[in-house]
Amino acid sequence: MESKEELYDQALTLFAQNKLEEAIKVFLDITQEHPDYIEGHMGLAHSYERIQNYDGAIEAVKNAIDLNPDDSLAYSSLSMFYQRKGMITEAEEAMAQAAAKKMKS
Repeated sequence: MESKEELYDQALTLFAQNKLEEAIKVFLDITQEHPDYIEGHMGLAHSYERIQNYDGAIEAVKNAIDLNPDDSLAYSSLSMFYQRKGMITEAEEAMAQAAAKKMKS
């Protein structure tokens, strides 16, 4: 069985090759087998964003935030996904959280 790091590398390669549906499948495998692996959730979020599945991206990045509530980059991604979906108020709130988290670090 492949390690989470090996699966992550495989998913990133697929993402880089723009094989997004395949990348999503691998990222989903990672998040199911290793639910505490933040990188898997973030990779899934950005893969969903690339195919304009903003609801999926938002859900995935929120899972990452649940694992590390102090991750300012995750909040920045959340803000971007909300913007892409036209949810400006939510985007502004997420960006404010990102700035607050960054100030703490």
